[in-house]
Amino acid sequence: MGNEKVLIIEDNELNMKLVRSLLQLGKYRVFEADNAEKGLQLMRANRPDLVLMDIQLPGMNGLKATQIIKKDNDLKHTPVVALTSYAMQGDEKKAVSAGCAGYITKPIDTRSFLDQIQKFIKHDAQETKAPNSDRPASQNSTCAKVLIVDDEPKNIKLLSAQMPPSEFNIISAHGGIEAMQKINDQHPDLILLDIMMPDMDGYEVTRRVKANPATKEIPIILITALDSKDDKVKGLEAGAEEFLTKPVNMAELRTRINSMLRLRQYRDQLKQRIQSEQNFTSSQKPRVAEQEPQDRPCVLLVEDNEKDINIIRCFMQDQPYELIVCRDGEEAIMMARKGAIDLILLDIMLPGMDGFDVCRNLKESDETKHIQVVVITFLTDLESKIKGVEMGADDYLIKPIDKRELAARIKVLLQKKAYLDRLHSHYEMALTSAIKDAPTGLYNHVYFKQFLELEVKRAIRQEYTTALIMIDIDDFKRFNDTYGHLTGDRVLNAIARVIKDNVRETDLPARYGGEEFAIVLPYSDSTGAETVAARIKRDVQLIDFPCEPADKPSKITVSIGVAQCPLNADTADKLIQRADEMLYQAKNEGKDRIRVCAGEVSN
Repeated sequence: MGNEKVLIIEDNELNMKLVRSLLQLGKYRVFEADNAEKGLQLMRANRPDLVLMDIQLPGMNGLKATQIIKKDNDLKHTPVVALTSYAMQGDEKKAVSAGCAGYITKPIDTRSFLDQIQKFIKHDAQETKAPNSDRPASQNSTCAKVLIVDDEPKNIKLLSAQMPPSEFNIISAHGGIEAMQKINDQHPDLILLDIMMPDMDGYEVTRRVKANPATKEIPIILITALDSKDDKVKGLEAGAEEFLTKPVNMAELRTRINSMLRLRQYRDQLKQRIQSEQNFTSSQKPRVAEQEPQDRPCVLLVEDNEKDINIIRCFMQDQPYELIVCRDGEEAIMMARKGAIDLILLDIMLPGMDGFDVCRNLKESDETKHIQVVVITFLTDLESKIKGVEMGADDYLIKPIDKRELAARIKVLLQKKAYLDRLHSHYEMALTSAIKDAPTGLYNHVYFKQFLELEVKRAIRQEYTTALIMIDIDDFKRFNDTYGHLTGDRVLNAIARVIKDNVRETDLPARYGGEEFAIVLPYSDSTGAETVAARIKRDVQLIDFPCEPADKPSKITVSIGVAQCPLNADTADKLIQRADEMLYQAKNEGKDRIRVCAGEVSN
């Protein structure tokens, strides 16, 4: 999955919405038509990898449309899967006779839908490799490295199929001993771990990983056929971050994987930032002691059912955080905006504004977007979970809630919130004068160099990409001569604000010197960096100064160069040089443009 295109031909809006949501969750590119004629046009224009065809369509029915597809030399190799509510004896035979590759009955089984779809889309590379071998490493080194441990090769293949090569590099192990060797040798970003294995079970692997300082922060998701609460508690107490029961709901698995990988990135980036700051300040002045937060984390429960409120209050009595309660969405948003809320347990079924709208509102606001949100509901259908994730929820739980699972989810998300908060302000507040450029509020040149050197070394060691953007204001000297240095300073500040508005918490924006800026983008390649650069270039052109007409500056533009490590350079100095070369190429070609380095590193 990842790049495959799926065409849905369906006239029922609710069915279309459900299928679309499931496919988008599986990272498919989706095209839609509400009748056969439009579907055939889209098929010829976009050449999808799979067609999901409703049988009962207005006008031309799905069977007739399938027959047309199978007679067209350009379209006949595309598999067509029939979708219909009429699962009567003989329907499947009719669909196959018309040329359909298979048959899915409505109402759709959301648990197995993506697995069914995957079977119909051909993966030549997957078909030719042995099921128990590691997947060849993707050329895109922004991919997360995931270790799948299971003594059953079919399970490894099934899980691998859910993780597109464009996003994941898969390593496999078939027992606990082999897993320990690969964990110590290859340091994966995430481990999917079976429990019942013959040589060393998953509990023991988890305990050993978490006891080793070099590996203890690798997230572990236990995946097992054991389904008792005691088994789940045993896994979480061994140190695993997550516990999923077979057969695995693939939508839930992807949600958990994404959550764990984000946590790992925040944690690694915080360590990198702190190490860089400590190295930088060690020769400047005595080290500033790291201060842990004194206040207990604050959890807000948004729930209108008194029975559920009392249950969760009882669950959380012995937990190391403060619990406060409100009973509707509007009040929840007001309390979140006042600050001091770290995590929200959010019921979906609320009076007035429902939980989905509350979540979207929180995640769209700069004041509240880092608050971790767990949606809680009686709804067991996958569509409600998907919607929660689409609204920006960080996790979800289904009632009735298990006390220990609730505690485990809260623990992981509070860690993530703490990493975000510290990335945002912890060391920066203590060391602003040493590492910041006072006029712009960005990091200064010396600190940028220190950080980039550490980041490049770590990127090469851990096999991921780091990108560098270099930005220069076009004709800034002439601008200063025309409008004066005070106006020039205002331009520098305005561009600094644009840069800060367009980067992530894990990125490092700096003033490189004079009218030149730099941005380090960990876990990003040149394509991602070019997207960021394009937004910055666009927003710089939109800068408006409230001046008198005679003093109003002309349009401001920037030239931008982009390079990435390790493809273009294997040291910090070389990476700066390559990005700088691209910057000056942009200047020489007429300014107000972006140039991206394409050449590989050379010695």
